[in-house]
Amino acid sequence: MADPQTLLWQHLKDAPQGLEFVRDFETDGFTLPFYCEAAHLAIEIEADPFRSKTHAARDAWQEANRVDVMQVPPSHVLQNASEVADAILAIAGPRKQRFAKG
Repeated sequence: MADPQTLLWQHLKDAPQGLEFVRDFETDGFTLPFYCEAAHLAIEIEADPFRSKTHAARDAWQEANRVDVMQVPPSHVLQNASEVADAILAIAGPRKQRFAKG
């Protein structure tokens, strides 16, 4: 069975709805598993999205670049990667339009 990141990537890799995602986006000493620059949106597949983590460099970069991180449990991706991708696109599309306006 494929891992959750590979499953999700199958749905995001071909720029659905004109939203170009990059996998393993590296910047300022950390890596974002999935990133859509036009929507200012990063996606993480995180087993416990409520676990407290300290990512000072990431937090500073997010604030400076107005990027939000959407955390998705791997169990959701494994159960229905297509539905998770649709939810991501539903969020990313309006964000892309909003950021395009400045």
